[in-house]
Amino acid sequence: MLIVAMQTNDNTASTFAAKVCADYSVTVGGVTYGDWYLPSEYELNLLYQQRSVVSGFGSGYYWSSTEYSSNLAWYQYFLNGFQNYYDEYRTFGVHAVRAF
Repeated sequence: MLIVAMQTNDNTASTFAAKVCADYSVTVGGVTYGDWYLPSEYELNLLYQQRSVVSGFGSGYYWSSTEYSSNLAWYQYFLNGFQNYYDEYRTFGVHAVRAF
């Protein structure tokens, strides 16, 4: 929520990874789940390690919510598990999560 609040103040017209996850919702059996968020670097790596159990991942790059600096954030490459940081303006995938 903090990332969304800070980023929205800076750039109200933009869509960014944390906001995409925060805005996501799913309705199952009449119940709407809207408490999604962008996973941290650590959580994203746990998802990579369990990718055979957790569905929805391709072999591409995915953003985490962990920043390296004011304009760099950590990502994970789901082809081989490589993690690094990159310019936040780069277009990578996102995978929303609800709880760990």
